[in-house]
Amino acid sequence: MVRKKSRKPASERPASTDADDSRVGGGADAGGAVGTDGGVKGLLALYEDPDTILHAARKTREAGFTRWDVFTPFPVHGMDEAMGLGRSVIPWVTLVAGLCGTAAALFIQFGTMVYSWPANYGGKPAGGWPAFVPITFEMTVLLAGVTTALVALWLGGVLRWKKPKLDPDLTCHRFGIFVDATDPKYDVQMARDLLESTGAIEVRLVKEGA
Repeated sequence: MVRKKSRKPASERPASTDADDSRVGGGADAGGAVGTDGGVKGLLALYEDPDTILHAARKTREAGFTRWDVFTPFPVHGMDEAMGLGRSVIPWVTLVAGLCGTAAALFIQFGTMVYSWPANYGGKPAGGWPAFVPITFEMTVLLAGVTTALVALWLGGVLRWKKPKLDPDLTCHRFGIFVDATDPKYDVQMARDLLESTGAIEVRLVKEGA
């Protein structure tokens, strides 16, 4: 005879504790991995003035975080230095793209007019470079401008569609620091204590889909 196991009534089953739920946010022992698995994207700290967030950015950089960002409604002087940012690569992108445009234009024109399909236009030389200046200029500006715009949008995160929703006031009058949960040094309690010590008016978890 097969004996069936009887299930206890719901009232007699042990109730689940809040300990498991608290670990979803990435507790002090959980670290970044638990926070990421639980749908937590990171920690957001809100500030009310530029001087405070400038000080907070310095403290965040000194704490060793590498995956974090600052959001301000207007440019804050000295923020690049506070975040430890180097010179932008955009000028080099523009230079390389412009040179590629110049080379492409000259290659196409010389290859076509001199080698592939030479023609006699009123006795003028087939390789007369002054005739190639307008097209070369246009190709240089076109390739440099379009490439610079696309790279700037990508580096600024505009083309990355899957971004956590932070706070609508960040584009109005609030300042914010976001520490990503994928940061190697991310620990929700340590990060919260650090941001609160810098004068944040609010520190909260940012969850996926919030």
